[in-house]
Amino acid sequence: MPLSTILVYLGDEARAAGLSKAAVAVARDFGALVGLHVVPGAFIPSGGLYEMTGELIEAQRQPNAAVGNRVGEAFGKEVAGKGVPFEWRTFNADFEPVAAIVMRQGREADLVVLGQPTNTITLIDRIAMSEEVMLGLGRPVLIIPERDARAAIGKRVLLTWNASRESARAAFDTLPFLQKAESVRLLAAKLVDDLSGGAGTDVSHTLGIVASLERHSAHCSIVEASSTVADAATNILAQAKEHDCDLIVMGGYGHWRIREIVFGGATRGVLNQTTIPVLMSH
Repeated sequence: MPLSTILVYLGDEARAAGLSKAAVAVARDFGALVGLHVVPGAFIPSGGLYEMTGELIEAQRQPNAAVGNRVGEAFGKEVAGKGVPFEWRTFNADFEPVAAIVMRQGREADLVVLGQPTNTITLIDRIAMSEEVMLGLGRPVLIIPERDARAAIGKRVLLTWNASRESARAAFDTLPFLQKAESVRLLAAKLVDDLSGGAGTDVSHTLGIVASLERHSAHCSIVEASSTVADAATNILAQAKEHDCDLIVMGGYGHWRIREIVFGGATRGVLNQTTIPVLMSH
């Protein structure tokens, strides 16, 4: 399926220009770009005096709206003159969680671009914004590292594969990237036992997925590597660096708990440490 609509969520003013630039680089190859900012609702501490509520809301509304205006201007500067069809959307969250609005808008897109997750926890949602969206969105997500400034994304791709549901979803969600890439290295990760060092996951299944991708005109070379669960993320990033990749594709492993998210070790490790854009499907 082609990537006709790419949505980039710009919540952080400091990262607006960089994320916009990365999103433009992707949209230039594939389709139209939608920039999105959500003005957060006012935070009202419990026990606040009723007569102060209006003043508190207004005191937060004005600076929040001003941030939204500046983010929109940054997006406009990055997309202007690039030959990419685009639109800008701004929503007021009021009393709705920001992540809920981002997910609702993102489900209308083929790909959603987000900033690298941080340890920042929102006062309302209690969980990191990017992680919540990644797990609840249902669309492929492109994560842009905090210090990434590359002009092109997806020329040299590292595709991780372990025959799981998540890695299958990621592989086929990213076919447009794989088909356009100059090179795709499929990393068949053979897991070994952390304690005994004995053989773990078999990688003989790799030939089947390579043949399937070939039928979609996505040509892969196989790279086999062994790792324990503990060092899986380190090995993925090392392989990407060794082959000078500018995009990592992998499944996003994780599940909901009560108002918090727990990601699998490899997923969280890659997200925390990567300096290369990562495309994930969950």
